Amino acid sequence: MSAVKGRAFVANVPPGKPALIRFANEDGKVRHRSQRLRAAFVFIGWLIGSGLIASTAALAEQTAPDLILLFTHDLHSSIPSHRALDGQGRIEPRGGFARIAAMIKAEREKFGERVLAVDAGDMIIGSFFQTLFQSEAPEFRLLGLAGFEAATLGNHEFDFGPSGLARALAAAKAKGSRLPLIASNTVFDSADGRDDTLEAAWKDYPVRDFLILEKNGLRIGIFGLVGRDAADDAPDAVPVTFADPLVRAREITTILREREKIDLVIALSHSGTSSDRKNSADEKLARTVPEIDVIISGHTHTRLAAPIHVGSTLIVSAGERGEDLGVLGLVRVPGGRFQAASYELRPVTADIPEDPLIAAEISALQTVLDKEAGASTGLRSDEVVAETAFALTPQSSGPDNEGREVGLGDLIVDGFRRAVRLAEKNRPHDPLLVIFPWGHIRDSLLPGLITVDDVFRVLSLGIGPDGRPGYPLVSVWLTGREIRRLFEVETTIAPGKEDAHLQIAGVSFRFNPRRVPFDRVTRIEVEYPDGTIRPLESERLYRIVSNLYMARMIAYVSRASHGILKLEPKDASGRLRTDFENLIIDADPVAPAGQEIKEWVALAEFLRSFPDTNGNGRPDVPVSYAVSAGRIKAEPSWNPVKLVAGAHGPTLIVLGLIIGLSLSVFVIVRIIRRRRALKIRR
Repeated sequence: MSAVKGRAFVANVPPGKPALIRFANEDGKVRHRSQRLRAAFVFIGWLIGSGLIASTAALAEQTAPDLILLFTHDLHSSIPSHRALDGQGRIEPRGGFARIAAMIKAEREKFGERVLAVDAGDMIIGSFFQTLFQSEAPEFRLLGLAGFEAATLGNHEFDFGPSGLARALAAAKAKGSRLPLIASNTVFDSADGRDDTLEAAWKDYPVRDFLILEKNGLRIGIFGLVGRDAADDAPDAVPVTFADPLVRAREITTILREREKIDLVIALSHSGTSSDRKNSADEKLARTVPEIDVIISGHTHTRLAAPIHVGSTLIVSAGERGEDLGVLGLVRVPGGRFQAASYELRPVTADIPEDPLIAAEISALQTVLDKEAGASTGLRSDEVVAETAFALTPQSSGPDNEGREVGLGDLIVDGFRRAVRLAEKNRPHDPLLVIFPWGHIRDSLLPGLITVDDVFRVLSLGIGPDGRPGYPLVSVWLTGREIRRLFEVETTIAPGKEDAHLQIAGVSFRFNPRRVPFDRVTRIEVEYPDGTIRPLESERLYRIVSNLYMARMIAYVSRASHGILKLEPKDASGRLRTDFENLIIDADPVAPAGQEIKEWVALAEFLRSFPDTNGNGRPDVPVSYAVSAGRIKAEPSWNPVKLVAGAHGPTLIVLGLIIGLSLSVFVIVRIIRRRRALKIRR
């Protein structure tokens, strides 16, 4: 807190340290008069005797925040606590809804009606508990019991499709959910009946456009948004769409300010922030709609150690999976806006006692989970499949424009390749290429035992046509030329959209990040079943294995590259296909009904296949996966030959423009010289 003219203020000090009270002159500068220290002590003693203690207490009451805003986002079904790495690389239990509930309760006991707890979306998808979403809606119910008073929906709440979210809303209401839900830019398609059930459940729950609460004499308006990038990450929401978040935010804020006479406007924005300040979605929101006081920023899992200030708007983020509880103290200032009186991301650690009510509910849900998971998959969430002596994480130490291949990614795609080979033992084996989006790696495998739940956390996205959790593996065919174009996603699109980075198996490629965009791949080599490595053939059809999401998103590649990277998925005979559900790989071709190969099950079975190298009876992850295999490698060079060697369309266009421009300059210079020569002759 800054000095206030003529008044005492409390200086910022580390937690646990005594507050330091200083005094400010009329010009706002702090006085330091050590030469009068003795006289001051005498005077202070007299003041204490006259009752200064009482007035100091009154001052503390005056400077307490007007509102304590507690916030989370991107909880991702992390209902029990989970293992995480601390700042020193040590493993510790973090998060858990029961501990978050206890922390909220403690704040309410301390500050009463000044406390408001909110969540900014993506409550689901991240652990085995998400399998109960449609039948039990545990995330909605538990957050309501924990004391959250508002929450918005993120892109992952739509992962089970409109009908799945409709079932979850109905289950939550039937089981007495107290969690108020708000979603301000969701649009239902009046001409498409596939979202009619959700629209009805939406109204019945109800999910509101905005919410108005009163706290400590403040009239507070809250609304929720799905950002543009998050909307792109919600392909299963169709036919539901999302209105422009900036336009809708302006409309809602105008209603709140002008019609509802709101004192404080809070946006629960599932849009996110990025290091690119110009294109950081929630910073753009703050600039476009400056009347918003606070933006709780979800989607990008950002952990902001201090609020971002954009004009009078505060942007805050608390990371992911409930590992920290955001705590923002707000104080009203002259003019009616608000400033941060305090801010911290409070770690949710094992030393915090669990709320007994929430803990009991989680225990009951765990019993249901074990019963249903065992029946549908034959696996228990706590079943050990392997162990690892090192951490496998999605983190890469290299720059974005030099690839994001990681050992964990290699492990995943190698597992996919093995699963397909095992399912198709009697099929003639051609080259089998696996391509998988890095952004689908949702968690790490930490040193120690690896359970089924740990594996599921790594690959927790999606649902298949069979209605069971996890994306199935799909086959499509692309020509060699199209594969090269697809790999340009890694070289050109992924540096600006990190979820698009690729993990690959059965193939490797090299690229020069200094070449013309969309023409940076310089060499591609394919691994054949006999172990030989051969160059990619441009006109040959190759089989690509990925998950259902990646197959559907191939069209996005063409859109994001503005048609430069034209891709047309095909079947083995070369016919164009977009019915990817019919291209799902059958895990048991002999059985009468198709059996999906779930990506997370493929990884679990791959881990089980490893040898027991330390003799303790458990499979051990090979140390080769501690680092990436180097299947994607950047070879940066400004060598003119390497910048144009094997050039394709984009480079040829640029070269044509350069040559054309050079010729134009040459012609113009010649014309100018001739005119000058004529003038001299005259």
